[in-house]
Formats: sequence, C-alpha cells, structure tokens
Amino acid sequence: MAEQTGFIAVSVTTATGSFPVPGAEVMISSLADGKDTVIYRYITDESGQTPLSELFTAELNNSLSSTSPGPDYSLYNVTVSSDGYYPLVSLNIPVFSGIVSRQPMVLIPLTASSDAQINEYVPDCPPYKGGCGQVSEKEAQNE
Repeated sequence: MAEQTGFIAVSVTTATGSFPVPGAEVMISSLADGKDTVIYRYITDESGQTPLSELFTAELNNSLSSTSPGPDYSLYNVTVSSDGYYPLVSLNIPVFSGIVSRQPMVLIPLTASSDAQINEYVPDCPPYKGGCGQVSEKEAQNE
C-alpha cells in the first residue's frame, strides 16, 4: 500500500464557534503500536487557527477496488487545551490523500463554581523543539 499525504487544519473557538481562542495548545497525534504519539504541536494564532498539517495517509484509490489491501484513509487524533477551558479531544479523524480535513474544536469555558474533575487525555509528547512551532512527523518518529 503506497502512502500519500493529506492535511488537517484545526480551528479552535468558543461560544458555539463565535469567538476564536488564541494561544490554545493543539496536538495532532497518531496511534501506532498501541502508543498515541504527537506528530505536530501548535499554539493557535489570534484567529484560533493552526497551520495546515501535512500527514501521511493511504492511497485514495484503495476505495476504488474490491480487492483493496486496506482503507483509503489514515486516522489521527487532535487534543486541544487552553487556560480557562475544559480540554477537548477528537479521536479517529479520517485524513484522505490530497484532501484537507477541517477540524473545528469548540471549547467550553470553566466556570468559577465548577468543581468538576478534569481528566485530561495526553498523548505521548516529545519535548518542545523551541518556540510555538511544530514538531515534524520525522522528528517525532526519531524520538
């Protein structure tokens, strides 16, 4: 099965999508060998957006054959956290070759009276490589 590339673009907002959440931490990860490993790590810009993330995926034409060796997409996870909001995780986002998967993440603010325990999901993260940039997929695999 040949590998191609697809893309994920994450948008982080609040108030049912009305307001962007700048400065939110976004991690894009993939499950391999029972381990969820971060491929990209970003801090959202003033519009609550991340850069387009290029990801490996299966060939799109796998779905055109009844003898296809596997799926025509790959699955990725997105984890978002920001001060003052409940963390949010979206699992098994399908990414198809040559397609941009737009992933809206709508955060819910914590309330002053909230006594709920927050159980954060945290994928296996390589350390920051400096700044608010990304950890490339290649760097993540080498760690």
